Amino acid sequence: MLTKINCNLCGADNYEVLFKTYSGDLSVGADSLEMTDRSINIPVRIVRCRKCGLVYTNPRPPFDCLASDDVTLESGSYLEEERGARFGAKAILKKLKEFKKAQEKLLAIGFGVGFFMDEAKRSGWEVHGVEFSKPVVAFAKERFGLENLIEGPFEHSIFPGNYFDFILLKDIVDHLEDPKKALIEIRRILRPSGVLYLNTPNIDSTISRLLKARWWGIKHAHIFYFTPRTLSKMLDVTGFVHMASRPYARVYSVKYWLEKMEFYNRDLFRVFSFLKRTKIALKTLRVNLWDRIEVFARKSRRLEYLEEMECLNVAVEKKRMKVVVVLPAYNAARTLGRTVADIPKDVVDEIILVDDHSSDDTVLAAHKLGLKVYVHEKNRGYGANQKTCYKKALELGADIAVMVHPDYQYDPRVIPELIEPILKGQADAVFGSRMMKRGALEGGMPIWKHNANILLTALENVALGTYLTEYHSGFRAYSAKYLKSVSFMLDSDGFIFDTEIIVQGLLKNMRIEEVPIRTRYFDEASMIKFWPSVCYGFGILSTLAKHCLHYYGVWRFKQFS
Repeated sequence: MLTKINCNLCGADNYEVLFKTYSGDLSVGADSLEMTDRSINIPVRIVRCRKCGLVYTNPRPPFDCLASDDVTLESGSYLEEERGARFGAKAILKKLKEFKKAQEKLLAIGFGVGFFMDEAKRSGWEVHGVEFSKPVVAFAKERFGLENLIEGPFEHSIFPGNYFDFILLKDIVDHLEDPKKALIEIRRILRPSGVLYLNTPNIDSTISRLLKARWWGIKHAHIFYFTPRTLSKMLDVTGFVHMASRPYARVYSVKYWLEKMEFYNRDLFRVFSFLKRTKIALKTLRVNLWDRIEVFARKSRRLEYLEEMECLNVAVEKKRMKVVVVLPAYNAARTLGRTVADIPKDVVDEIILVDDHSSDDTVLAAHKLGLKVYVHEKNRGYGANQKTCYKKALELGADIAVMVHPDYQYDPRVIPELIEPILKGQADAVFGSRMMKRGALEGGMPIWKHNANILLTALENVALGTYLTEYHSGFRAYSAKYLKSVSFMLDSDGFIFDTEIIVQGLLKNMRIEEVPIRTRYFDEASMIKFWPSVCYGFGILSTLAKHCLHYYGVWRFKQFS
């Protein structure tokens, strides 16, 4: 049954007919072109609002009928175009980094078969999705192991307010029954610092004007058609502010483009049809026809939304996080007891020690203190020790792994302050900084080491595009999310491990915070001597060079991927 509707943007009931799929007219006898897309046997008429310019289907066919008209799994086109879909997903995620460094909760509305969500998951996002098609949801769960998927229309989904950091409407806003209502709901569930992405055909594009009703953007499954102007108006009235927009380039196989060519120009297709029988047909081709637009937007901060912006607490069930302290030990028998005694047992669930083939009684002392002990059969290095520490902590189910050197140089009593930003969801890693509040010099750090630390930190901040007061502290807390997101097992077995795991985290957009700490320098405390420190400095420079080559795509390194 056809349903007559008013303009979704301004509410007016004054329009002109653009295209239709039938002879004659239901109510308006304007000269209009018949649509070539006749994939469903129902009359469809596309009109343009005379007041605001929004183009939409009116009267509208039953929504269930339109939804079933879209591409299905059985058609195979979704699956055949996986390479192109993943390329497009990576391009969106790359652009998103300009606006959103941290990777937290992502919601994809109408996620297709899940290629975008799989790419986002690989990049460290916690992915959620809403999809109308039951077979598609089942496929995404089985093929990619995706969870947090809801089957059904977005309008029937219920999410907490201020919950998501990124919401994706890829190829979907033109399919929605009520885009205005949906965007208002999206605003409610998007965090104040969150980002909204959407893309849609541009019916005001040059190629659309030339092809008119033969333009491939005209489909029965599309209910609304936007121009840059009407899309901007829609975002404004629903409480969003435009951040960036650009033409959206499509990436499909040569075979796909040839099939499109056959429909529009058979003579031209005959010239290139031989390509369908070659390997070239399987190659992907990126084509920008300037007839689609993509937009990144944020929530408006107008006065009318002030109360909503301040309601940041969402009703989400929180589990108690398991905290495991890891002690990378080498000849620490004399200081181990003092270190363990100062660890606050009320916030720490377990303590493990990894011994790097010490020549003293470190292992015996650890057993006497009741610690879980793991021993390297030979001395493998400081970085290798940390690898074992974090691997064992994750095996024990740690939500937070806190590294404390057992040489008593760092004060473990600061652990509650160190893990607090992670517990509050404000950080993925927290470092104790000796350089804040003059903690290093007051603790007895040699002046040459202090100055070298400042110089290296300045270089690292410039090269990595971030700001930390110190990169070389041995007192750190990592969330399980951080450790699972980076390939720390591929890092150095030496001291440079500390820098490499930071670079990996920054490339994954992990959030790093710092808290001030004081240190103790005394004869029994471990300390890198001068010449080893020089070699360590060159190792840092090498790591920064590798980061730049990887970041700009000159040379890819597996440990940073």
